Amino acid sequence: MKNLLIVTTLSLLLTSCATSRIAGWNKIFGGKSLSKVELSKEMKTAKSYWRKRDNKESLLKSLASFEKIANSNNSYEAMAYLSRGYYLLADGHLDNMDEKKKNWETGITWGEKAMAANPEFKKRVIDNGEKIADVLQYLDKGQIEAIYWTAVNLGKWGKNSGIATVLKYKAQIKNMINRVGELDKNFFYGAFDRYWGAYYAVAPGFAGGDMDKSIKSFNNAVRTEKNYLGNYVLIADYWAKKKGDKDMFVKNLNKVLKMNPNKVKAIAPENRIEQRKAKKLLSQIDELF
Repeated sequence: MKNLLIVTTLSLLLTSCATSRIAGWNKIFGGKSLSKVELSKEMKTAKSYWRKRDNKESLLKSLASFEKIANSNNSYEAMAYLSRGYYLLADGHLDNMDEKKKNWETGITWGEKAMAANPEFKKRVIDNGEKIADVLQYLDKGQIEAIYWTAVNLGKWGKNSGIATVLKYKAQIKNMINRVGELDKNFFYGAFDRYWGAYYAVAPGFAGGDMDKSIKSFNNAVRTEKNYLGNYVLIADYWAKKKGDKDMFVKNLNKVLKMNPNKVKAIAPENRIEQRKAKKLLSQIDELF
C-alpha cells in the first residue's frame, strides 16, 4: 500500500511538469488551393517518391507533395501518409534526438488532423472538448492508419521527452493501440503485437513491464508476418539487449541481414531501413554486451 501511494504521488507530481503540445487541429498550415487536376498530379508525384522512401531525399519530396495536398483540401489519405511518413523520417533516417522529436511531433499533428476527418470524433473532441482517450470508439476502420501512426509518433515523442510526458499520455496511447487491435488485430503486418512487445520490454514493472509478455507479443507479430524485418530488429534491440542475451541479439540481427527485403513489395523500403538498423546494432555489440 505504501509503495502504491509513493508511485501514485510521484506520478501526479511528474505529470504536472509534462511537456505540453498544441493539438493538431489547432495548428494551421499555409498553402494554396489546388484544382482537381493539380491535386491528382500532386498525388501521383507524392506516391512516386513514396515508393523510394528508404531514401531520405525521396521521402522528404514525398512529404512535401502530401503536405501540398493536405493543406489544399484536408485529404484524409494525404494526412495519414504524412503521419506515417514523419514517423519513418524520424525513426529511419535521423540520428539527432531533437530532430527526431520535432518530426515525431509533426507526425502526431497530421495524425490528429486525420482522425478529426471523422465527423463524430471531431464533434466530441473539438466541439465538446472530450478527451481523445475517451472517444476512440467513434473512429472506425477507415481511420485505423491515423489512430496507429498518431499513437506511435506520440509514444516515441513522449518517451524521449521525459517520464512526466510518458505518464501524461500513457493511457491515451494504450487506448489508441487497443482500438487498432479491436479494428484489425493484424494491421500493418502485426503492428498491434509489435507495439506490445516493445512496451512490455521497455516499461518498468510498476507500469506493466513484463519480459515474458514481451517475447510472447513479439512472437505473435512474427507469426502475423515473418517477412517484416522490423520484428526481428525489435526483438534484438528491446528484448535481447535488456535480457543481456547476446546470442539472441546476434541471431535475430543476422537473420535480418540474410533475408530478402523485397519478399513483401509493399514494405520493401521499410525492410531495407531495418537492414541498415541491424548492421548498426551489430557494429555496437561490444558496447552493448
